[in-house]
Amino acid sequence: MAARAFLQIAPGRRVALNGVEWTVEEVHGQLGRLVLVDGGGNAETRSFRWLINHADLRLLPAAEAPERPAPVSRQPRTLADLTDDQMERARLRAAHVLEVETGFREGHPARALPGDPDRTTTRTARH
Repeated sequence: MAARAFLQIAPGRRVALNGVEWTVEEVHGQLGRLVLVDGGGNAETRSFRWLINHADLRLLPAAEAPERPAPVSRQPRTLADLTDDQMERARLRAAHVLEVETGFREGHPARALPGDPDRTTTRTARH
């Protein structure tokens, strides 16, 4: 059994199957599937396994990619972008991490909240 070279599957990748040229249009890694499109615009959805094990799979040289437009400059993300619910969940998660690391939900004994244990860290257990 001959070993195959590492196959990079990404949109734009060109392959030949049974003498027909195909281009990978979409990759759905979480599903293990990809969409192949031939020169006539016909699309087929196939599994990675099907492609890798195809008896007449040939990798073709990459086509010259069309020039991409310059990336659009975007405003940086901030906490103000979160909804009230998202902000509350973020606060709860941060409090949990601080409690695990320091034993206190606010991260320091001087800012202990009612109900904070007095000696809980990642190295000790709660009593």
